[in-house]
Amino acid sequence: MNPRLLIAAAVLVLSACGQATPPSSNVASLESTGAGAPSTAVTAPSDGDQPRLRMDMTEEEKQRLFDAYNACLAEKDPNATGTGAGPAGTDGKRRVFSDEAKKACAKKWPLPPWEMDSDNPTFKDNWHKNVQCLNSRGMKVIETEPGSWTYDGEQTLPQDQQRKVEKDCEQEVFGGGRK
Repeated sequence: MNPRLLIAAAVLVLSACGQATPPSSNVASLESTGAGAPSTAVTAPSDGDQPRLRMDMTEEEKQRLFDAYNACLAEKDPNATGTGAGPAGTDGKRRVFSDEAKKACAKKWPLPPWEMDSDNPTFKDNWHKNVQCLNSRGMKVIETEPGSWTYDGEQTLPQDQQRKVEKDCEQEVFGGGRK
């Protein structure tokens, strides 16, 4: 990876780690807009300092939370080794951090949106409805467990249309979110 990019990313991420954010900004209320959205409101538990993703977050907002976690790892284990295949656009290496660094930064790892958290009492039923929605819109999938599904045969929908169906069903079943 380009050393200048690493330095710039580290500066940005480290500055994000040092900024205090009120816990209330980590969890947002979502308005239910879909007809299939749950009729009973379930409030997400307070997660203290641990951030929680929201259904309506942009990819950039999500990335900032993951960047803060990665910056914490880099700070706690600056001598992490590089092994294995890295993400596209890198030099082909990914950093492997110590268990101590992972433990120290665990509270920075973003939790899933409450609507899609297995601790949410309505999650299992809503996941089943999500899989039904996917199938009703042309995807061929089988629910393997709450929060997971696999393809059931060859897909007839193009991949970009499959992603749209997935997003639409999540919004319909779990509520909230941007299209």
